[in-house]
Amino acid sequence: MNIILSLLLLNYFFVIKTYSCSDPCICQQYKIQRFRSKIRGYYQNVLQEQKGALLLNRYQISFPGNQFNRSPLRSEVYLVDGSKGYTTQMIGVYMIIDLLQTYEINTIIFWVYDRDSYLRTFDLKIYILGLGGSKELIYENTAATSIVKVKFSNSFVKQILFYNNNGSSLNVYLHILNLQAYFEL
Repeated sequence: MNIILSLLLLNYFFVIKTYSCSDPCICQQYKIQRFRSKIRGYYQNVLQEQKGALLLNRYQISFPGNQFNRSPLRSEVYLVDGSKGYTTQMIGVYMIIDLLQTYEINTIIFWVYDRDSYLRTFDLKIYILGLGGSKELIYENTAATSIVKVKFSNSFVKQILFYNNNGSSLNVYLHILNLQAYFEL
């Protein structure tokens, strides 16, 4: 079933308006580049609410504070302090982010809580789910701090999972401020 949907998705992207072109080779290269750009999210962050990314298990994750910008999928300017602007995730819980479509990405950036005088380290794992539903571990660290950029091989991704393996050096929570995912050339 997933393979059929993937083939239909690829077929949809190949249906491109025809342009008059004197050199068929150049036209074909243009179509290929346009197709690649589309499945790569136009080389921009695809982990945004405005781009259709959703937290599937939002009821298992806490969002401290009462302001509108507490989601890690936000793109607005935001305020973060000890009581708002981040997520709280218990040990053994996944944060499951579902993308609007399957994208080809190779870079994820995440920002864990670092907004106080304590040096916090976080124990987490990041998985991606691709076309066939197979889960692949792309990052594991017992001492992640601040902003981390994760590079991995070009992959078609439908879901990204952040797993709280063992909390932080101060408590049992994984606190995430912001997330980004994109294709980097």
